[in-house]
Amino acid sequence: MLRIGIFGGTFNPPHLGHMLLAVEAMEKAELDKLVFMPCANPPHKTGLDIPAGEHRFNMVKLAVGENSDFFVSDMEIDAGGKSYTAKTLERLAEKFPSDRLCFIVGADSLCEMESWFCPQEIFKRAEIVVALRGGMKENELNMAIDFFTQKYSADIRKIDMKVIEMSSTDIRERIEKGKSVKYMLCDDVIDYINANGIYKGKTEAYAEN
Repeated sequence: MLRIGIFGGTFNPPHLGHMLLAVEAMEKAELDKLVFMPCANPPHKTGLDIPAGEHRFNMVKLAVGENSDFFVSDMEIDAGGKSYTAKTLERLAEKFPSDRLCFIVGADSLCEMESWFCPQEIFKRAEIVVALRGGMKENELNMAIDFFTQKYSADIRKIDMKVIEMSSTDIRERIEKGKSVKYMLCDDVIDYINANGIYKGKTEAYAEN
């Protein structure tokens, strides 16, 4: 039985913080492989001008590079519409019936999962791998873990991740202003953004400031 990590998100754009979190999750949660799952339309982020799924999929592929442990899935993008984790995990469970799905989230997202679509199905189909980040106190995370464990018999693994806090929103704003995002995005992603004019601005990979 393989342990398959599922790392979902908008990836708008995929930054080095995402990649570092994925590497830490692979090691700390003892995963055999990790699947990045760019969403089609996130139900919790309405009213945002999000680049086409094709662009975000391509950027994640570029960010992943040649890492043989990482894979990128277009399952949610191909499905279209709003992307619900419960439905995605249901499809993945059918595709990998003998494997263990491990859904990777930050502590902030875990605490919001009670409001997600069919949270009981999420906890039924996957182990939750949660990282303490986003300024949340550990006792708050522990309370959330206790709540979901008691209500849904959730299998939640808390792991200590040395995650660099990085904001996709801040990165987009820097690009729109023509500022450098060197060391925030990999160079191939920067080149792709510039070539396709994704965020209306242009950033230089090797800019000094």
